Amino acid sequence: MRTRLISIIVPAVLLLGMMLPLRGGFTDDGFIHIQYARNLATRGEYSFNPGDVSFGTTSPLWVMTLAAIGKFFHDGDALITVSRVLSWMGGFAALVVFYALVLAVGGRRLTALLATAVFACDAWFARWTALGMETSVAVLAVLLVGLASVRAWEDRRSAAFLGLAMALGSLVRPELYLAFPVYLFALLMERRRVEKRCPWATIAVAAALLVPWLVFARVYIGDFVPSTAGAKSGGVVNDPLVFLRKFSPVVTIVASTQALTSLAALASLAVYRRRSRLLARPFRFMLPWVVALPVAYVAFDMQVLSRYLLLVTPFVCVFGWIAIEELLGGLGGGVLATRGGKASAVVLALAMIAVNVGFYVRVVLPPSREFSYDLTHNMRQIAEYVRDHSDPDAVVAAADIGYLAFYSERRVLDLGGLVEPETGTLRERFTYEEIVERGLYLELPGYPRVDFFIDRELVPDRFDGKVLRGFSFTRVFGTVVRNLGIRKPGPYHYVLYRLTPQGAE
Repeated sequence: MRTRLISIIVPAVLLLGMMLPLRGGFTDDGFIHIQYARNLATRGEYSFNPGDVSFGTTSPLWVMTLAAIGKFFHDGDALITVSRVLSWMGGFAALVVFYALVLAVGGRRLTALLATAVFACDAWFARWTALGMETSVAVLAVLLVGLASVRAWEDRRSAAFLGLAMALGSLVRPELYLAFPVYLFALLMERRRVEKRCPWATIAVAAALLVPWLVFARVYIGDFVPSTAGAKSGGVVNDPLVFLRKFSPVVTIVASTQALTSLAALASLAVYRRRSRLLARPFRFMLPWVVALPVAYVAFDMQVLSRYLLLVTPFVCVFGWIAIEELLGGLGGGVLATRGGKASAVVLALAMIAVNVGFYVRVVLPPSREFSYDLTHNMRQIAEYVRDHSDPDAVVAAADIGYLAFYSERRVLDLGGLVEPETGTLRERFTYEEIVERGLYLELPGYPRVDFFIDRELVPDRFDGKVLRGFSFTRVFGTVVRNLGIRKPGPYHYVLYRLTPQGAE
């Protein structure tokens, strides 16, 4: 018992140390979630803009959880704290399940400890857990799916729990809907005996949870899946060369934190081939999942972010450490077979931790801290200016919408097409820059008036004094945001313009 406790405490302390530098961080997507949660808690409606029901959040279960807790708080800012607390709790819980998963697939206790410690220091996992998103809970969900899948072929309780985990996970991140066809594929490929009632238990439990939700989503919200999925997809990729080229970001993101574990897994498959432990029955679901999700992202030309790939990297880390155990100890020995094997495994773990910490400190942490600060200070000031200098029914057009709606308490015209079907349709025909530069958002039927526009660009005041589609633009407020994330270094100028119809000056 003491050994198990230490095996969890050590990774938890490592994760805590990684997250503390970002303890005050947040994201604009996080504000989108709590905007939905606030409207659900205070108005009883699933909406971003009050009065307009929409499916502009990828995590309905996360929103509903925040709303349920938010009912006990009168201060809207408390939802930010609740979101952070839940995210951190999800991260620590994910480590516990990760450790159990390594043991469940046959790993030794030292292997489980080292693997969990390495995953606790995964730079992307630490970043997104610290920033108060639903990502850590999604990681927890996919790990529970993996854990349940190990015995889901012969144990009905595990099979039923697999259906529960897949259903709840799908309500945290829509990518987990893909787990169902992956499960069916793994079932069809399974050559050994499968307890006949197990698949039915999985399907029955999942259907009991998901069917009512899908009916509700279709009838009340108007769609089965979030509109954000379409907004972040560029359509189906048909060209094989383009398909392969678009895999580059996937490989880069995964390799940036799990390069050594990925190489170890590939080495096991190359050395042992069909005898590799990674091809054994416990991995029959997880292995195709790790392939299927990135392929789906690329095939539908999704904008791949590091937090999306955290739905596969935990399994990559598990594969890698089982492979390391196999490679160091042979097919039957395991990493604990020799003292040299133990030492080698510890050295590898320390090397992986050092690589992740170095990458985190040099690449991930600086822009994450800068953007989080600018979001909750500089960008917040723009939203509060709108709130203090506009009528309650004013409309603001912008690309970053979460913080704006939350702090301005005004109706937001989403230029990114995440929560607004009309702009989503517009984004299918035009790029964001075309929409902004040509003022195409000024002619949407659902928005007969637009009072403000927030521009974000590397140069300031580019619309000041201009006239677009009968509206004159007057700069009224501006601030600087140092970056828009790791891949978008700045500084970016956020400029608020008041829009006045010509002849009404």
